[in-house]
Parts: sequence; C-alpha cells; structure tokens
Amino acid sequence: MGVPARLMVLLTGVAGAVDAAAFIELDEVFVANQTGNGVLLAIGLATSVLPGHAVGGVAGPAASLLGFCVGGVAAAWLGRLVPAWGVLVLEVALLSAAAGFVWAPSALCAALLASAMGAQSVYAVRAGVPGVTTTVVTGTLAALFVRATGGARERQNAPLLALVWLAYFVGALGGAVVTLA
Repeated sequence: MGVPARLMVLLTGVAGAVDAAAFIELDEVFVANQTGNGVLLAIGLATSVLPGHAVGGVAGPAASLLGFCVGGVAAAWLGRLVPAWGVLVLEVALLSAAAGFVWAPSALCAALLASAMGAQSVYAVRAGVPGVTTTVVTGTLAALFVRATGGARERQNAPLLALVWLAYFVGALGGAVVTLA
C-alpha cells in the first residue's frame, strides 16, 4: 500500500471521528455523510408541514450541506492554485476554526466541520485512489463488493477498500467514545 492509499485510510478515520463527534454534539447532524443530511433535511421539511410530526429540524442539516459545498468548492478552486497538500492545510484550518467556535450555535459548528469534510472529499477525489472517497464509505463498500468478486487484478484493491471502511468505523467509534466520555 503506497503513501496515497495510507493517507486515504487515515483521512477516512478522521472523517469517521469527526462525523460521530459532530452527530453526538451538534443535534444529530452529520458533517461528513451528506447523504444522511439529505435525508435529515427532507424529514425536517416534511415534519414541519405535517401537524403532530415534529421530528428533527432543518437548520443543522441545511448548514452542514451548505458548509460541505462551500468547503468542497473552495478546495477545488484552491487545488488548482497550490500543491495538493494545500487542500489538507485548508481542512486542518477549518477543523481548528470549528474547535474555536464551540461556544457558537451548533449550525455554525456543523457548517465549519462540514466545510473541512468537503475539502477532504475534494482532496480524496484528486488523490485518485480507485473506490476511495474518505467521507462516503457506502460507495467504498459497493466498490469492495465488485472488486472482491472480480478477477485477480480487481481483487488487488479489495483489501484497501476493506481497510478504508474499517478506518471510518474505528474513527467513528473513537469519536463517539471520546465525545461521550
């Protein structure tokens, strides 16, 4: 496993930790898993118009989706101007900013953390490790199934994909334990 693949595993673990901690602390909103936020936003919108069904809200998921998009676009733009590691510097800066805003409304913290995850996602796409996106591990599982059942050449990448999914899970477990403790 080369340096880019090892870095993708590490970044996926970071995404899992940040996602779990944010979900626990920020009103059950994801900051890396934007598919989940799409569902939470849809539920929040639906329950706001149906009497007697107050489940969730829209501020947190909307802020996270917007933050992810802003971080992703900023990273894509920045990535054209600086070396690839510059995008990781942006991610660290955004994570640090979020840590400094623990006093702020949860939607603002979610937006900052999601911006960092958007930047990380763009970095992962540009790194070009097949099947690995670091923040969307459902696709990684699907890629694992395809590769694990393929020919010898396809199966070569399967252990990396399994490790990436495991890194997200372990990161999420660590983030949850630290946050709950």
